[in-house]
Amino acid sequence: MSQFVATTTLSLMRSLGSTAERSVHRMQAILSREFPNGIGLELAEPVPRKDGSGIDWYTEREDALVRLSDLPDETADIYRARLRQSVQAVLRAASAQDSRGDAAGRSTATALRNAVTFPGDDNVWISGGSGRGDGMVVLTAWGYERHDAETSGKGEISGKTDKLPPAAAPPPPTPPAPRSWGWLAGLLWLIPIVLAGAIAWLLLPACGVTLPFGLTAFGKGGGAYCALTAPAPELDRKSLRTQELMAEAAVLEEQLRRHVNSCVPTPPKSDLSKRIDKKVTGEGGHTGKLQVTLSWHTRDDLDLNSFCPGGMLGGNQSIKGPACGDGIKDIDSNKNLTENVSSDPVENLVWKENIAPGSYKFAVIAYVTTVGDRDVTVPFDLRFRLDEQEVICSGTVTHYRSGGGIGQALIWNSDDPLPSCNLIPQKITRCSSNDCKR
Repeated sequence: MSQFVATTTLSLMRSLGSTAERSVHRMQAILSREFPNGIGLELAEPVPRKDGSGIDWYTEREDALVRLSDLPDETADIYRARLRQSVQAVLRAASAQDSRGDAAGRSTATALRNAVTFPGDDNVWISGGSGRGDGMVVLTAWGYERHDAETSGKGEISGKTDKLPPAAAPPPPTPPAPRSWGWLAGLLWLIPIVLAGAIAWLLLPACGVTLPFGLTAFGKGGGAYCALTAPAPELDRKSLRTQELMAEAAVLEEQLRRHVNSCVPTPPKSDLSKRIDKKVTGEGGHTGKLQVTLSWHTRDDLDLNSFCPGGMLGGNQSIKGPACGDGIKDIDSNKNLTENVSSDPVENLVWKENIAPGSYKFAVIAYVTTVGDRDVTVPFDLRFRLDEQEVICSGTVTHYRSGGGIGQALIWNSDDPLPSCNLIPQKITRCSSNDCKR
């Protein structure tokens, strides 16, 4: 739930940059990208008032808010030091964006500088904390500066000092006219006075002019004095909607940029992977979210089994555990050297959608070989494909003439990306056909 922080009056401030550059959602996205571990500074959300007289500022923080200037001096100094460090970090990030030299970098740099520009301490609030300077600093009126400010967009404001020139020395008195022409000289002096009064009357503002002791000079406004206040900006519904759309467009643009940068193109398939795909297709195999395929080039019977979390997939489907998801083994070549025999065989495990969470072991063993009087070593390729990303691992398995042998295993956890080709040797003891397979 949003918490109201304060209201700032537009007649006392001027904005920096465009409405899109002052979008709080865009600035939150930029600050999150530049400072993934946080910066100890939060920008309040600006909401223009309906009458256009000012801006209400809100925050999503629920802790009580205290103005920085209302804190004890010792505590306030701690927060001021923290604020200076945060501002300097943002300004350094802005300089880095400037150095990119493109329009997007310059726009981001301007937005960062404007975000840490604010009128003064009265616009800094502290949320929560234990009184030892560990609260969150919340800025209001960011992206605005006072009307009398000399600098803008630099993370600081310096007041303007107006120096008036010294008053000009009064003109020397005019010597009096000769006594004999005194009455005529008086009339001549009345002429410029009357003219000056008439000109002043014509030039008086409509509201009149105030005099000391609460008196008002006569003017075209009937003596009514108008206070010199800046008119409130007039914002109709269309202009407010335009500003909202511009802010939303800026947020969407930033999200699209981040999405495009995060996209990883699917690498082209290797020739070996294309040959494996051709073999799977030729045997009527399927593809899915996860596909593990074994390929070799002899008539020996190699087996590919998957030890799922709580079950096994491969060989006789009746021993498939309930935790193997929707995985199936749809190709089993050179089975017992009598079924589906090929000199370019392949075996295929596939999960269409449902992959049970947990750890998997994909084991390759030499079950039966065509040569029974000596040890046989068979090279193979094992392809692991997950969401169009794949890795192919090469290895060998050995079948001893006395029984048993050496297999290989690939370990993968469902929370991890593609596994590395770190095949682990597996010692296969001498066993019967029921123990080793099916």
